[in-house]
Amino acid sequence: MTSAIHILDSHSANQIAAGEVVERPVSVVKELVENALDAGAKHIDISIEENGVPMIRVRDDGKGMSEEDMPLAVLRHATSKITGIQDLDYLQTLGFRGEALASIASVSTLEIISRPGTEISGISYTLTGGGEGVLQEVGCPAGTSVTVRNLFFNTPARLKFLKSKATEFGLISDTVGRIALAHPTIAFSLAHPTQRVFQTSGRGDLKETMGAIFGQSIARQLIAVDAQSEDWRLEGLISPPDLVRKTKQAQTFMINGRVVRSSFLSNALEEGYRTLIPVKLHPLVALHLHGSPSDYDVNVHPTKMDVKFKNEQELASFITKTIYQTLLKSQPLPSFGRPLESVLRTQANTVVQGKPIQIVNTPYNSPQNSAHQAREEIREKQVRRESSITKVLSSEKEAEPIISEDQGSSLSPSPLEVESTVELKKTLPKQSNLFSADNGTLNPLISPEELKIQKNREAGTNDSATTDKGYNDGHGLSRFWPIGQLFNTYILATDSDVLLLIDQHAAHERINYERILAEFKARKQESQMLLIPIPLELTLQEEQMLIEHMWILREMGFVLEQFGNQTYLLRGVPVQTGSFPADELLRQFLEEVLLKNASPSYDQLLKEWIYLLACKESIRAKDSLSLLEMEQLISRLSQTENPYTCPHGRPTTIKITRGELEKRFYRVL
Repeated sequence: MTSAIHILDSHSANQIAAGEVVERPVSVVKELVENALDAGAKHIDISIEENGVPMIRVRDDGKGMSEEDMPLAVLRHATSKITGIQDLDYLQTLGFRGEALASIASVSTLEIISRPGTEISGISYTLTGGGEGVLQEVGCPAGTSVTVRNLFFNTPARLKFLKSKATEFGLISDTVGRIALAHPTIAFSLAHPTQRVFQTSGRGDLKETMGAIFGQSIARQLIAVDAQSEDWRLEGLISPPDLVRKTKQAQTFMINGRVVRSSFLSNALEEGYRTLIPVKLHPLVALHLHGSPSDYDVNVHPTKMDVKFKNEQELASFITKTIYQTLLKSQPLPSFGRPLESVLRTQANTVVQGKPIQIVNTPYNSPQNSAHQAREEIREKQVRRESSITKVLSSEKEAEPIISEDQGSSLSPSPLEVESTVELKKTLPKQSNLFSADNGTLNPLISPEELKIQKNREAGTNDSATTDKGYNDGHGLSRFWPIGQLFNTYILATDSDVLLLIDQHAAHERINYERILAEFKARKQESQMLLIPIPLELTLQEEQMLIEHMWILREMGFVLEQFGNQTYLLRGVPVQTGSFPADELLRQFLEEVLLKNASPSYDQLLKEWIYLLACKESIRAKDSLSLLEMEQLISRLSQTENPYTCPHGRPTTIKITRGELEKRFYRVL
């Protein structure tokens, strides 16, 4: 019987291995740059054509390779980094598996030109698709130059799954930038055919390197970290609590010169910022851990990006404590979650910026006292707002609320009215009195059909079909009137048969979204020119996204002008932007588009921008509203195309029927 199992030939094995090591062009760049670093290079130049598929070239001034080593370098599991598995506990290099060059050579045309510093001439070695290589003597500077052409030429399926040219180049620039942060003493240069994307000096100044990648204005705000534990040293830069992003894209973690991914390190960092920054926002950091290779394992994945640690709990505690103490010492900021005194009490004997911290003995308000004080402030604001309403409505005849006989009692007033002063109760009209019982004249928010429903209730009838139809109709919300505000976040409204809880922010967001969208569609988009242009310093990925979608942004009304490396002048914004800080909105817009990791169309970008504007223009949770403001909000919500969800899909209203309440209280069985 013929054996069903057979050994793959080396060519097939290399192409399979290439699928793990060389996922896309950025993988090639990472492996070649790490080889250059292991060779002791002080200057590394990276050149990219388009998205990296036509050509990738990495030049360095390292120690070079001899003629004997050149053919061995492209064989699988051939390496100069280790001789046995025991060497991993003392590993000082970035590479060690011996798979990178073999995998790259199997899916491209690979050319290596190298000369050791002691030799007069260099050697060129060229091979295609992992085949036989050709050696020849050439003249070249000391060091090594590796050129990869026609990447994935023999694996068309891999080419099909690559993203756009700008996206792939953005990933390359992001990776090279992170490696540069791990090696500030090395001079890096990344070039595209049309531009030099960035360049670092190699002077060993991490803040200078951060400035080349994220912009000088951001780098100047960063705080230096340097701490030592028994097993680890932590150094790097972290952002102050008021410099945060919506994603973790601007976080870089490094171990002994290696850029790594680690949810463990990310969680320890976030714990250090807890109570200092809002939830779902993330700091900008470049943190470098130095320790013994025996305390961690990078041999988890062929890309050597993932890492595991031995004593995770001790390391997490060290990182969290270091971050938190560094933030407090850099600037004595109160925690957002507790009073200033409790934050600084443990730091009373330390020196901050050369001056001792002074603790002011102010009385501490308990949560109960603070809540009571907040209620008093809300009550005073409500009295001031409602007094203006009273002047307008004082001439109207006060009428008793109209209720059906089976209700048993009138509608309860809002909590704010219960707690308000006697004078306020006397001047305010009854909240359920939206039409006069004397003459039957209607409030503008109530239609004749809805009056008929009300009269049926007074007669003791319950036309449930009519009621359900009114609620399901998008414009039927107009028959509801507000009876109060809950937690200064939710509007309570009723039509005497149904109780609605309306999220005031979500409802206003829906109103603003449909209004702004209609304005964009109704006319040709215009720009509002800024009196003083605003400079924007972008990250490498943000800049590539901006370049790729520049024409779409212009169609939307943005006017941008390049003003240097990764710097643009914002000269104009869409007219709908209003008075909001244009640069902050545009940066947040770019971050949200990058977060989706997809190439959006014009309509998608337009909707993302409108989402952002609608959210910024909307009232917030905790905003106190008067009854007239609530009434107007309900009326405008009833006129929208979809009044039941906000643009992000969250519900704007929750319905509780009278029948559901009666079942809850066992009034009906």
